[in-house]
Amino acid sequence: MKSCVSGKLPAGITDNHVEFFAQDSQVFAFINGELLHIQQWPREIKDVILADIEKHPKALACLVEADIVEEDEMISQYIRCRYSALDNDPDMINGKLQASEYVDCQLRGTCPYEGRLCDLLKAPYGTLTKREIEVLRLIPEGLLDKEIGDQLGISILTVGVYMKNLREKTGCKNKAELVRFAYLKNLI
Repeated sequence: MKSCVSGKLPAGITDNHVEFFAQDSQVFAFINGELLHIQQWPREIKDVILADIEKHPKALACLVEADIVEEDEMISQYIRCRYSALDNDPDMINGKLQASEYVDCQLRGTCPYEGRLCDLLKAPYGTLTKREIEVLRLIPEGLLDKEIGDQLGISILTVGVYMKNLREKTGCKNKAELVRFAYLKNLI
């Protein structure tokens, strides 16, 4: 499990917000200062999540297609795919789910439901592609563009195109700002 980005306590520990996260196949939430497993979540929280599932027909179709139709199992998978990044942004405030977040799942790139059940990585000026994320993850290692290209099996010119796209989509001006962006998105 990744730690919180800034070292601050996640939502729900010291406030009345809710922060969801997953560890292995289990889904938990910090609610009113307690760490609760999905079976312990209050009914009103589950009802809000079920209502949100209904508002997202593509996500609902993915759950049904995957034969995930039992209530707690459906809620668990929905939260795992859309809200389980342990970060400093509350997932629920005053009984309202916030915008879904990018979850760095090990199935990225191979999941048939990617982009329909989960969210792609959104930046201020666009959505990052899988390859842009791969390049972004290598920047903090201090690699030169040629070394990034060698590691990914692409040319230095192609790395340059991805770097330009990353700067445009994130609004970052240099590699240091891109590293900060990656850190804030829990990618490193």
